[in-house]
Amino acid sequence: MISTRKKTQRPPSRRGAGESLRTDILAAAAEMLGETGDVDAVSLRGVARRVGVTPTSIYLHFADREELHLAVKQLRFEEFAAVLQAAAEEAGEDPGTRLRAMGHAYVGYGLANPGHYRVLFVSNLRHQAGERLADSHAHRAILLIAEEVGRYLDLPADAKETVMLGMHLWSATHGMVALRLNKAREPWPDVHEQIDNLADLLLPKRGA
Repeated sequence: MISTRKKTQRPPSRRGAGESLRTDILAAAAEMLGETGDVDAVSLRGVARRVGVTPTSIYLHFADREELHLAVKQLRFEEFAAVLQAAAEEAGEDPGTRLRAMGHAYVGYGLANPGHYRVLFVSNLRHQAGERLADSHAHRAILLIAEEVGRYLDLPADAKETVMLGMHLWSATHGMVALRLNKAREPWPDVHEQIDNLADLLLPKRGA
C-alpha cells in the first residue's frame, strides 16, 4: 500500500540542481513501485507529491509515466546485475561454484525485494519503442548467467548448449522466486537447499 504520509513542499531547485531533482524523482518512483509492485498504481502526480514538487516539474525530466517507469526499471536491473556479479566474484574462480552463488544471490534478491522483483519480471512495463531484446536491460542482466554457463561448459556464451542451459537455470530460479511470492503459504523446501539441488540436477559433470 502506498504511503500517505505528508511531504513538505520542496524548495525551488537552484540553477544546475536539475540532476538532483531527477535523482529524487527516480528514488521516489522506485520506492513507490517497490511498495506496490504495480506500475498502474504509481502516477506522476503521486510521485510529485512524494518528492514535494509539482507534476509539471517531473515533465521537465520525463516525457510521461512510462518513461519514468522504464528509467526505474533500468536502475533496478543495474542493481540486480551488480548483486549477481558480486556473488560470482566472491565465490572465486570455479565456474560451478560461481553459478551456484549467483543462484543463491538471485533468489535472495527476489525474495528480499518482492516489489522490485515484480517490477523487473512480472509487471506490464513494455520495452522502449524500437528496443530489441538483445539491447534490453533484462537481457544484459541475464547475460551474466549465460557467460558463467559458457565458462562452465567451456563454450561461447551464444552457443546453443550454453543458451539452453542458461535458460533452464533462469527459468528455474525465476520460478522459485515467483511461486514463493505468489504462493507464500505453500510448504516450500528451504530455498537454498533447493538451489543446490537444482545445480546438482542441471549442471552436467565437468568434462562429461
